[in-house]
Amino acid sequence: MRKQYDDFTQLKPKDMSKAISDMTYKYINPETLTPTKVPPTHYEKILEQVTEKYMADITSRQFLTIMYTQLSNLKKEDEKYFNQALLCLDLGLNPKDLRIDEQIAIEYTNAFMDGKKSQEKKDYHFMNMDIIEAYEVAKTDPNLQAQSIRNSNRIEENENNFFKHNNNRDER
Repeated sequence: MRKQYDDFTQLKPKDMSKAISDMTYKYINPETLTPTKVPPTHYEKILEQVTEKYMADITSRQFLTIMYTQLSNLKKEDEKYFNQALLCLDLGLNPKDLRIDEQIAIEYTNAFMDGKKSQEKKDYHFMNMDIIEAYEVAKTDPNLQAQSIRNSNRIEENENNFFKHNNNRDER
């Protein structure tokens, strides 16, 4: 059974861009109750970009996933030492150089964190609430999101122009 995807992958970038634009248009924005208009040229620029940039993005995401998995496994293995190590990293302390007062403070802080975690349950966060709030604001603020996307698009455009310029120079 042939799917729409099978036909889509056979299209040229210009036709793919039009098809994506049409698909996007069918999405009714729940806030404005209107279709979402994105010109095909927006998608065409993306589809014509050099894949090396996407490979860098994929590599970054994979690296983050690897780090997350490692940290998650360390936390599961021994949460006490995991928390203490993070505390040392955050405070700029090397565990092998800890003085007695610092050792006591690390142990006390770990016990404090355990108590706070059992008291707050799902609302407990290891990081300072200011950091958590900054994350939530960044995640939900449409103006901040739009500015970030504009900056990213500008950087991508500059990289594409640089790449095209170098390719033209190499072809001479």
